[in-house]
Amino acid sequence: MKYVYPYRKTQNKVDVLSHSIAWLRSFDPDAEIYVIGDPHPQGIHVPISTLPIRGCDVTNKMMHFAWHFGGTFCYMNDDFFIGSNFRFDNILSNGEMQINERHAPTYQEAMQNTIDFLKSVDKPIMNFECHQPVLMDSDKLIGLFDRITWKHHNHFIKSMYLNYYGCDHVPGENLKVANDIRKAQEFLSLYGSFSTSDTWFNQKAQREFITKRLAYSA
Repeated sequence: MKYVYPYRKTQNKVDVLSHSIAWLRSFDPDAEIYVIGDPHPQGIHVPISTLPIRGCDVTNKMMHFAWHFGGTFCYMNDDFFIGSNFRFDNILSNGEMQINERHAPTYQEAMQNTIDFLKSVDKPIMNFECHQPVLMDSDKLIGLFDRITWKHHNHFIKSMYLNYYGCDHVPGENLKVANDIRKAQEFLSLYGSFSTSDTWFNQKAQREFITKRLAYSA
């Protein structure tokens, strides 16, 4: 299986990607791991210039992979952690998409753009932004995003793709935890994955959970 990480290295930040890849290789020892953007020693590096709008930059990286490599792949983030019981067919949804004024303006814009497009083509507007790895087909991704001006207007890739092409899904929740180890354990048990917060690796107990849990499952 191909796993694709859109990656932008941040100075003075813990190398979360190394931990995510270690968990991934425990789950799938034969994983083909592609890192699109900045280089990382544990993945196949695919260089590409950065777009100024963050969400559009992520889309650009995923489209670049689809154009030049093709096939089916798993869309990853550097803060995704996959456990031994993860299932690709257990896709989570979290109600319908709606604008939340507590979110950043760029997030609200992406949400609105996604809703507007899906409604214009008479598709559902389920919220699949659950911080969960998702399988995608390169040709389908290209065909979908060729319909929109994605380089200048941010959209949510997973909600666009899964609503447009349709999928079986189950009611779930956002798998991004704050710094709650018990919540991470719960998500691993229920869904086989979770996503860490930006401050997770600043704390000793949370760092040890990542390393010790991996050693236990190896």
